[in-house]
Amino acid sequence: MDLTTLNSILTIGETVAVEFKRCGSGLESDTYESVCAFLNRFGGDIFMGVLDDGTVVGVAEKAAPDMVKNFISVISNPAVFFSTIYLHRKL
Repeated sequence: MDLTTLNSILTIGETVAVEFKRCGSGLESDTYESVCAFLNRFGGDIFMGVLDDGTVVGVAEKAAPDMVKNFISVISNPAVFFSTIYLHRKL
């Protein structure tokens, strides 16, 4: 994703296909609610480290690898998510 596209998304804000999550030092519980909502529609993008108003606050650098690992572990657990989830990492 290029910077122009990202700025456009941040300016437009959250939609039925875009969700912002603060996630300062860890995943918030409602992150998984957003995943479920996207699975029940047509998909979407979750931007972590972004406030509801589109302000980028980032994610703690030391916390990021564990957040990714935990996120993948939870959504890959068939006891929690029954649908197949396709992840695409956008930088």
